[in-house]
Amino acid sequence: MNYFQPKPITNFNVTVDIPGSKSITNRALILSALSGKTVVLKNILLSDDTKYMIDALRALNNNIEIDEVNKILKITGNKNPKYENLNLYIGNAGTAMRFLSSYLATGEGTATLYGNNRMNQRPIKDLVDSLLQLGVHVKYLNNEGYPPIRITSKGIFTNYVKIDGSKSSQYISSILMAAPNFKIPIEIELSGKIVSKPYINMTLAMMNNFGIKYNFENNSIYISPQEYSLNEYLVEGDMSSASYFLAMALISNSTVTLNNFFKNSIQGDSKFLNILKKLGLKVLKFSDTSITVKGVPTYKGIELSMNDIPDVAQTLAVVGIFATSPTKVWDVENMRIKETDRISALKNEILKINGDFIEFNDGFLIIPKSLENYQGNSLETYDDHRMAMSLSLIGLKVPNIKILDPDCVSKTFPNFFKEFSKIYKEE
Repeated sequence: MNYFQPKPITNFNVTVDIPGSKSITNRALILSALSGKTVVLKNILLSDDTKYMIDALRALNNNIEIDEVNKILKITGNKNPKYENLNLYIGNAGTAMRFLSSYLATGEGTATLYGNNRMNQRPIKDLVDSLLQLGVHVKYLNNEGYPPIRITSKGIFTNYVKIDGSKSSQYISSILMAAPNFKIPIEIELSGKIVSKPYINMTLAMMNNFGIKYNFENNSIYISPQEYSLNEYLVEGDMSSASYFLAMALISNSTVTLNNFFKNSIQGDSKFLNILKKLGLKVLKFSDTSITVKGVPTYKGIELSMNDIPDVAQTLAVVGIFATSPTKVWDVENMRIKETDRISALKNEILKINGDFIEFNDGFLIIPKSLENYQGNSLETYDDHRMAMSLSLIGLKVPNIKILDPDCVSKTFPNFFKEFSKIYKEE
């Protein structure tokens, strides 16, 4: 059985390297393709999700050269692509499935987007409904509302679209990025209770960096036909990936320096630092691209909505296991449609170590116990990178924890366990 076994350890001092952001890398790739120009992307993430995006863009006649050592990618984009009977496999990469759908809509042809079994269980209806409004023909090839889908596009000729963002902000980001390449001005009306709003703000900030102007009034975003124009873009370090090492410092009362941690980040998950600071995490040093933090011997739990930052809710769940008072998280129902149903998966695994986990439809409550009441066990990861990375932190305090199928972290952070294991080399 393939597994990673962390050992309990406290009071260490370690420096780790955070990879480039998956969310920003895949957005930058799509924006560069939409520009039709040559763009150099620096500090890119090379992981499963970004490789699926790169492979699909190459199939759509974008010229891409990669320097893996220096993490530099040069792309010459194919604006308004022409394609014929393409089959594009994107694994379980949600950003690739959703962003490519609208990129295809800016061009002409027929293409099928398909992924693995879990991708076929992740809803896409709200995005498809928006593409249908825009005049794109989309056919479900299996189950209504879910991939795989076949897209047939002759371009966009409608100036209004309404999109529901209650399940995923990526549907909105997908339409937004494609909009400047539509032939007419468009109003994008956002409806429903929008989840993960910071990701929409990130998309708009990046579009602005690439030279796009827009008008955001009430719940509508107005975008006219424009040219994307940028020669070079620096990808920030991934704040979701950073969350595990910030939590590591707090849980183990240790000092951790994170390189590639951007002080003025455009990522919503940068808010996780402030949550941990409320619990007692100390910031010892903070430069433009690195941070040093120090944990504390004990800390209380916290109660909050994580609607804006659901990808770090699992990290906080593990932090809550070792707090001195309960931790309650709500407003994160969309955790259930991620790489796995993350709320149910957390419950299953925390109960395995004799923890107390109360599941809600949109969140959870963790009632901590004293350390001696927890027990080691083999923990499933559900082919979900975030399950593997968050659950590994339990092993900092509880002996005999085994993280099964650790290689699933290749989705966003291939070197995670190598970076994690630095804490033992520092002894």
